[in-house]
Amino acid sequence: MSDTTNQTVPIAVLEPANQTRRDIFRLAGAGFAAATLAASGLARAQVAEEAGTESLMIERKGINKDIRVFNIDLLEEEARLKYSNGVYVFVSHGSGDQWTLRENRRAFGDYVFTPHRMQGIVRNKIDTSVTLLGAKLPHPVLVTPFGSHGLHHPAGEVATAEGAARSGALLAVSSASTRSMEDIAKATTGPKWFQMYLTVDAGESREVLVRARDAGYKAIILTIDAIGQGSSDEYMRLGNPRPWLPYGNFPTGNPNAFKTNLTWKDLEFIATTTGLPVIVKGVTRAEDAVAAVKAGAAAIQVSNHGGRALDGTPAAITVLPEIAQALQGDVPVIMDSGIRRGTDIVKALALGANAVAIGRPLMYGLAVGGAGGVNGVMEFMNRELVNTVLHCGVQSIGKLNESHVRRA
Repeated sequence: MSDTTNQTVPIAVLEPANQTRRDIFRLAGAGFAAATLAASGLARAQVAEEAGTESLMIERKGINKDIRVFNIDLLEEEARLKYSNGVYVFVSHGSGDQWTLRENRRAFGDYVFTPHRMQGIVRNKIDTSVTLLGAKLPHPVLVTPFGSHGLHHPAGEVATAEGAARSGALLAVSSASTRSMEDIAKATTGPKWFQMYLTVDAGESREVLVRARDAGYKAIILTIDAIGQGSSDEYMRLGNPRPWLPYGNFPTGNPNAFKTNLTWKDLEFIATTTGLPVIVKGVTRAEDAVAAVKAGAAAIQVSNHGGRALDGTPAAITVLPEIAQALQGDVPVIMDSGIRRGTDIVKALALGANAVAIGRPLMYGLAVGGAGGVNGVMEFMNRELVNTVLHCGVQSIGKLNESHVRRA
């Protein structure tokens, strides 16, 4: 039986700045403080002043309902009603003054389609499948690694995994997940990769990586741009009001600090430790992509962390063609950051990506409908993907290329 139904959620009473006690219960009601999602038990106090507060037990029913998605912006509006203002700002905003966040969306408008007519394409026979690192997938839309799904649903990443499995999507699990990697792996028989933030403790990182391999994850994603990740100005103005959630992959609920002095030797460390292929995520420069492959990367994920890393970085869709051209098909290319429609997916595929990954849209679906909401977002993306490919006049996504788009 799915554990996205009844959830017993112990929480520590947290009173961050600018939030009333009613706000705190609203957070808990939306699943935002689901400390039972980690093996460490009760949530610990976020600051020393809270260490003496009592814990509460709240019985939650995790939502699991099918939803039909028509537009991600409309879905976001509905999800926003589930969040406190502080959590919404944390999830939806980018770093700094959010130029890159906005640019990720705007830059898709730099390209327009060149529809190819009268090609006799049969809509229900369009092939959207793709093979990534030996995994045959029914469509090219991946769940990008995204931390703390417990902010969106009491069952956290377990609900995400169940929803992703319904469409056959590849699931990428963040090492900053609320649930443990083992719990998440048990929730789905679908393909899954594990994303790693290396910490300053090499022994701790090694232990986590070995657990991921043993839990059945088939590849490791090394994120290389989380080396000073910033918050938005508004989030800081609000007093960083995100409620504390444990990290389910670490015994204490908290990892050591992330390692920031990364080199290509870290890629070798991961590959040697696990024996698994390594995807390098956070690439926005062609020479870095080439260096990653030379160091042993099995795939490249073109990404600016959804605008959450360095503000002022170009949009992912802007740098994608140059990176894809530099790699010349040597390894698969995945792109994330800014994707909100199936039309965005087709533009990315035409410009050199083999697959795309999405984050915030799935989190909004998770908040609104649980596993059913995640599946609803995937259905929307794939429905519009097929419609767009039909207009492009090709029978499979593998035949998309630069001839199907041009500069606006």
